Amino acid sequence: MLNQSFNGGVVIDNPHPVDTVGIVSAPLPDKVVLPLQQRIGDEAIPCVKVGDKVLTGQVIAKTEDHFCVPIHASISGKVVSIDKQIIPHKSGLKSKCITIESDGKDQWAEYKGCGTDFLHCDQATMIEYIQSSGIVGLGGAGFPAHAKLEGIQDCHTLIINGTECEPGIMCDDALMQHHPREVIRGVEILLHICGAQRAIIAVEDDKQEALNSLLMYCHNERISIEQIPTKYTSGAEKLLIKALLDIEIPSGGFAIDTGVICQNVATTKAIFDAVVDNKPLVSRIVTVTGSGVESPNNYEVRLGASFEHIVSMSKPNTHQHTIRMGGMMMGVDVKTTSVPICKITNCIFVNKLETKPSTQECIRCGQCNQACPVDLLPQQLYWYAKSEDTDKAMDYNLADCIECRCCDYVCPSHIPLAEYFSFAKALHRKTTEDQYRTDIARERFEFREYRLERNKQERTEMMAAKKEELKKKMANDKVQKDKIAAAMARVKKTKKANDDA
Repeated sequence: MLNQSFNGGVVIDNPHPVDTVGIVSAPLPDKVVLPLQQRIGDEAIPCVKVGDKVLTGQVIAKTEDHFCVPIHASISGKVVSIDKQIIPHKSGLKSKCITIESDGKDQWAEYKGCGTDFLHCDQATMIEYIQSSGIVGLGGAGFPAHAKLEGIQDCHTLIINGTECEPGIMCDDALMQHHPREVIRGVEILLHICGAQRAIIAVEDDKQEALNSLLMYCHNERISIEQIPTKYTSGAEKLLIKALLDIEIPSGGFAIDTGVICQNVATTKAIFDAVVDNKPLVSRIVTVTGSGVESPNNYEVRLGASFEHIVSMSKPNTHQHTIRMGGMMMGVDVKTTSVPICKITNCIFVNKLETKPSTQECIRCGQCNQACPVDLLPQQLYWYAKSEDTDKAMDYNLADCIECRCCDYVCPSHIPLAEYFSFAKALHRKTTEDQYRTDIARERFEFREYRLERNKQERTEMMAAKKEELKKKMANDKVQKDKIAAAMARVKKTKKANDDA
């Protein structure tokens, strides 16, 4: 096990442990609701219309942007509506969705991948399979997987993130235990695409069964499996790279700038499915846990099924519940279990409704500073965020805050520090954009004034030049008239002289 780690962070025990980490295949849902607005990019444009019959894995919406990925039907059946519905987002707003009613047959569209001899496929073909299969980061970020792999140069290390550091989430642990062969083959595919010299699968030291499963199937000397100490937030990309390679990614920098690529372990398994079988991403493993259910478990469920579809299988108790998607630390609260499961839904927390502790004044204990995994000063940032002095907060590296809520967790005054920081970031972004628009408007106004003044000056100079030219012309005309008059006078004089003679 690696000894190196990172400063700060907190150790949080799983609040809802289970004896066995398994995977239950959820039954086909009667209907699925598939949002057209994914985590990144523009809203997808439907390729189907109401009443159309669709097959499982069929593309039903896509965008023109090559950066984005298409959306596939996760069940076979009939499109019954294309309208706005509530999606699992902290805003609680509605978004355009395609609703498919199941025909119960689960008939798949035909696909053809590279097969098991995938090493003879070229990188461009593999990346095309990954994009067309709709694969995004399944750890929660939702970043398109193909976008990380296109145009890679000078990559020396591939890191597969299997830490799953948020307490309570078990879906990646279950995946590594039950699908180790696919994970290892997926790593080999990624090595072939990115050309890295080595790959490291990072697993926290509390996932011994997952480690043993991976070791059993790993026979590639370019792939190593490393255990790291169980500490939140070890799964953050920059912190994981620091712990594994002792490489520090600078503020505003990216992992690829240092020759490193990170992928989530569930994404890696989905890439195996895409490249070998060209099987699109239509399902994922989701953990259901919390104080509001009697049987926490992991479920492989079709995308677009409702939260209720699998929450009901974990035997929720009769108390009033709060629902949270994602981790207990960085997840988002949702109001109802009728919202659909999407690609970034890795966990659903169902907790008993409890009164939150009241917020007290900051006592300047400094525990937040010690807990911050990116070495910021949350206490100082809090004062600037509270007073809306975002410029000063940015001077204290607010942009580097990953909003992990370690500071919230240790705060004895129960101050929602991460919310302040998120607000301050949004406010600074808005202020910066407003200032940019103001500067553009001012520059346009000043240029208009300059242009009008320039046109006025040019017109004045032009009129003066014309006036001077007219004067010269008139002067020239007078000289000509005098010459003509003199000539006429000579003619008359000559004529008179001739007459007198």
